[in-house]
Amino acid sequence: MRLSKLAALACGAAVVTMALWPANAAAQAGSATAMREAANAFLAALTPVQRAEAVMYFDHGERFNWNESPGPRLGVVLRDLNESQRQLGMALLRASVGERGYHHVLASIAREPVLAATQRTPEGAALRQPDLFYIAVFDTPSATAPWGWRFEGHHISANFTVHGDRISNTPFFIGAQPSDLSVDMSDAARQDASRIPPALAVRMLPGEEDKARALVQSLDAAQRGIGVFTQSEPYGNGLSGGRVADMLTGINNMQTTPLDPPGLLAAQMTAGQKTMLVGLVEEYLTRMPDDVAADRRSRLLEGAAVDQIAFRWHGSIESGEPHNYTIQGPTFIIEYAQSRGDSVGHIHTTWREFEGDFGLNLGTQ
Repeated sequence: MRLSKLAALACGAAVVTMALWPANAAAQAGSATAMREAANAFLAALTPVQRAEAVMYFDHGERFNWNESPGPRLGVVLRDLNESQRQLGMALLRASVGERGYHHVLASIAREPVLAATQRTPEGAALRQPDLFYIAVFDTPSATAPWGWRFEGHHISANFTVHGDRISNTPFFIGAQPSDLSVDMSDAARQDASRIPPALAVRMLPGEEDKARALVQSLDAAQRGIGVFTQSEPYGNGLSGGRVADMLTGINNMQTTPLDPPGLLAAQMTAGQKTMLVGLVEEYLTRMPDDVAADRRSRLLEGAAVDQIAFRWHGSIESGEPHNYTIQGPTFIIEYAQSRGDSVGHIHTTWREFEGDFGLNLGTQ
């Protein structure tokens, strides 16, 4: 996908049975319908060969195979789609992640030519292109039977499972490099950066960084003793100083587990700090359609539920230095990392559900 096409898209602005989730399934009915209709429209536009590449059965092992690194995947690649097919595929993505989530994904993809210009080998450059993103659909999109789909490529892994009106949208990974296009870079990279549409050339995920730093800087000494860790301290989750793609929660794993200790609970924060934490979580809700985000907000961020959410920071609390953080509730964990190679400007983020990734709590079987 060339950057001119990204600009046009931006302007066109094994499975087990568990308790059904969410409790109010109708809360997500609008998005479930929109995703199903968009998926069927996309599949109908494919040739038989393309459809054979794109569609796999629901319990296919590939549905649980997710990654954020550059390279080929199973599924149909954007490079092999015509303009109409590509537009329909991106419409499916838009229906699945909402307007701001769609903008985040396009802005991340737009940076691929800049990254390609920094590679030392032609092979490395060839893997970092904005049309090397893959769409895979798992089973026939249905109003009753479970089905799923995935949009994936470098720095993006968006996984969706739908069963009736219930939606799972995790694991969801989005990253970016460089996050800020105003940084110093080579002439070739600068030339590619200059071609990025202004709407997509903005600093990536600023709220996720700035709101978290404001929160950690507001903590007093006692609170920091609970919620702030140095990079050399044991991380918990069975890891000690080691990360996978900077993520404590891991990459390409079917399930993740809570961190221990989880960090500073909202119940241990002041009212103002608790409001800051809610605002930070809301930044991650912008990667979801409005009805899905509203349902999450009502279950996670209202009333006493907030008190069970913990915030945990690693590294320097000063701007421009390597850092990471997690936000952990009873059912979910959000992770942000900007520390690869002890540098900044390379962001990785995830939202994971402890029992709900890949729709494992949607009652599918």
